[in-house]
Amino acid sequence: MRTVRGRVVRGEGMGRKLGFPTANLKLAPSMRAPRGVWRVTVRGTTLGEREAVCNVGVRPTVGGTRLVVEVHVPGFRGDLYGRVLRVAFVSPLRAEKKFASLAALKAQIRRDVAALTRARPTATLNA
Repeated sequence: MRTVRGRVVRGEGMGRKLGFPTANLKLAPSMRAPRGVWRVTVRGTTLGEREAVCNVGVRPTVGGTRLVVEVHVPGFRGDLYGRVLRVAFVSPLRAEKKFASLAALKAQIRRDVAALTRARPTATLNA
């Protein structure tokens, strides 16, 4: 499983505006994250370990041109600026793409987050 570590830096606030705040990671130049939208586990000192969605790409819907690594941790409301997070890429959800509108992007992000709960293994009981 591929893993990267990075410090949380300020982004443009677009995730927050869409209702899905993200931790934008600054990686060391030698670290490479796989492109696309991923189901990940993220670990940090104030965060513990949680499932999350990570986008690695240029954010074409909002006119982005610079590669970013941004992680949305459902339900987390704390401040992660300046913290170091470890992100483990569990499975790909989809490729990054340009959406026709911010509303379409928001709807897709909602589906990406919902995929986290569908992807969890379920326990079985033996009778």
